[in-house]
Amino acid sequence: MRVLLNEPKGESYKSLIQFAFDACDTFLFIKHTQLSYSQSFDKVVKELEPDFICCKEQNEWPGTISVPTATVYYFHTSEKSKEILKDITDSLFNWRAPNLPDDLCFLKGDKQWLINTSHERICDIITESESELEQLKRINGLIYRIDSE
Repeated sequence: MRVLLNEPKGESYKSLIQFAFDACDTFLFIKHTQLSYSQSFDKVVKELEPDFICCKEQNEWPGTISVPTATVYYFHTSEKSKEILKDITDSLFNWRAPNLPDDLCFLKGDKQWLINTSHERICDIITESESELEQLKRINGLIYRIDSE
């Protein structure tokens, strides 16, 4: 199932991040080579350094195929990184240049789970779990539509 979300803001954003960290083991974001970023980009990467896995030049990441490539940063989920992501902004669509990395996404194992294309204001979750669907429904203020693929 694909669950299409509105812009998670405020408490909805924090609850969604909490849920993503409960459900997933990896998160990622990207840095476009053609965009300029403020110093806050480097600050975010430094704060998340203990959970850093790797970065790769890619032309594809969840929800996007791109020319030119971008640098995709991968991180393990942890309590510390969860608090950083919850505190750094109050909206999922704020994850974009120039202040933050672009397209915060989550992976469950090797599968895409939360797909976020911030500049297009598109976000969805892919799940086959009824219990995950029930948890999503309990997030106050979250507006969604469920598409059975």
